[in-house]
Amino acid sequence: MICSDYAVVMFRSWRGGVRVRGGLHAGEPGVVFCNVPGELMVANPHAGPGSFSVLELAPDLLEQSLAEQQPSSVRLDWAAIMQPISSQLRGHFSGFVESFETGASPMQAQSQLIELSELMISELIRGARQPRPITGPPLKAAVRMRECLNEEGINIDLETLAKRVGLSRFQALRAFKQRYGLPPHAYQLCLRMTHARSLLREGAAPADVAVHCGFADQSHFTRHFKRLNGVTPAQYARAQPASSNGGSGTFRIAVDPHSVVVRSDR
Repeated sequence: MICSDYAVVMFRSWRGGVRVRGGLHAGEPGVVFCNVPGELMVANPHAGPGSFSVLELAPDLLEQSLAEQQPSSVRLDWAAIMQPISSQLRGHFSGFVESFETGASPMQAQSQLIELSELMISELIRGARQPRPITGPPLKAAVRMRECLNEEGINIDLETLAKRVGLSRFQALRAFKQRYGLPPHAYQLCLRMTHARSLLREGAAPADVAVHCGFADQSHFTRHFKRLNGVTPAQYARAQPASSNGGSGTFRIAVDPHSVVVRSDR
């Protein structure tokens, strides 16, 4: 095959040989194949079919990400055709692919792509290094980002949030995560959960709460709610009377989303 864009192929269960540039390279779980536009690649499995994921990267977008994250001396050049990857990069790659199957919010999908691009560039590009910590005005802008999320955060996406404070999406994500210890999409989920629990205590039906709080559907809402609260929305609603406070009723919540939302910024 010939790919018109840059591409990174992560092997899940596929094993075989990949012939490119006159050489034969071994593809297997734990490594990725790094493709450049216009190159001919021939892949042959060793023993039957297998699975893999492909992330195609438009050259201009990859160049933009590289310019935002690395010194100007670092050029767009894969360190090797076939490269081993860390468990962290493998996990982010899988998480990004799965986000399209689980009804992830635009904020989550954009954030996961930025985090994935950061890891891919630092691990796979020749001469790349870990980005330096955010300092100065971008870090201070994280406070305004949090205010925007609190004011209109249920459905806002990362690109819009970054524009509100005059930062790139990469700067916005890193600044917020560095200041508050979690990415904007995780904070947004805390906002949604806090609002959802309030609506459930007021007697709203779980299906209506899912729509009102910006979840893809009721099953998507239920999955996140149970993960954070230990019970389903219906169980939570049945267990306590309507209340206007932010407590967790009869359930003990390991990481209360409400505590994250109301945490002081001082």
